[in-house]
Amino acid sequence: MRLTLVYLGILIILLGIILIFIGGISSTPSSISQPTSVAYGGVVLLGPFPIFFGVGPKSELFPLLIFGIIFTIIAVIFYLYSFYIFRRSTQGKL
Repeated sequence: MRLTLVYLGILIILLGIILIFIGGISSTPSSISQPTSVAYGGVVLLGPFPIFFGVGPKSELFPLLIFGIIFTIIAVIFYLYSFYIFRRSTQGKL
């Protein structure tokens, strides 16, 4: 079972890289003559702590904040779950 999880993790990482590549190619503008509004941002998770950065209207960066909070909650859940699994394995219940 552990080996299939490793393969699943590698597959998810490769899928993410491919999606980033496709997103970068599809977001290139076809014509530069039209004025456009630019907004960009990102979230870096250092442990369970999110660091947000971005430039643009606040309404376009708000979903980034929501995703960061959701991913932080998920990271904390996985972190606590790993302690639970470790404790069960040391007690011989796993």
